[in-house]
Amino acid sequence: MKHIWSSDARLKRRLRVLVDRAWADRCVADPEVRKEDRHVRLDRWAVLLERDPRQIIGLLSPSWAGEDKRGPLFSSPSAIDVAWDDPILRVMGLKSRARDDVKAFFGLSDAELDRIVAGSWRVRLRPAWQVAARIRNVGDPRAERLVVVGVTAIILILVAVIQWLR
Repeated sequence: MKHIWSSDARLKRRLRVLVDRAWADRCVADPEVRKEDRHVRLDRWAVLLERDPRQIIGLLSPSWAGEDKRGPLFSSPSAIDVAWDDPILRVMGLKSRARDDVKAFFGLSDAELDRIVAGSWRVRLRPAWQVAARIRNVGDPRAERLVVVGVTAIILILVAVIQWLR
């Protein structure tokens, strides 16, 4: 399935515009992330992870864990490290690997960032394609909501059929 930004030429043009805008806005402290900028930044992050979909991504501790327990759970690179290694995202304004900087740059809440980069004591690693899917769902949750609505509708129909057959 091709995504709307899968065309390299189109992606490069859009990123060039965003890079130019980022350079123009550099003097502004913590500008509000616009919706289209947020979508393009999250999409760029997902594309970086999809370049090697079988790469193992180390997950971080959730944000609600104490400050001393927020380190990586495994020695593999985290999704934040993948974003930091991209020079385009750094030029666009990604300041560091710190959670707060990543949240501000991508316009994420704590819950959204945890959904993308956090794991648990049982799940410490995740393939890059799963992390990319989580990023896309955070960026545009409509498809995920459609699945939930569809499953709910199927369950309601099954219950109605069972009640009707009684």
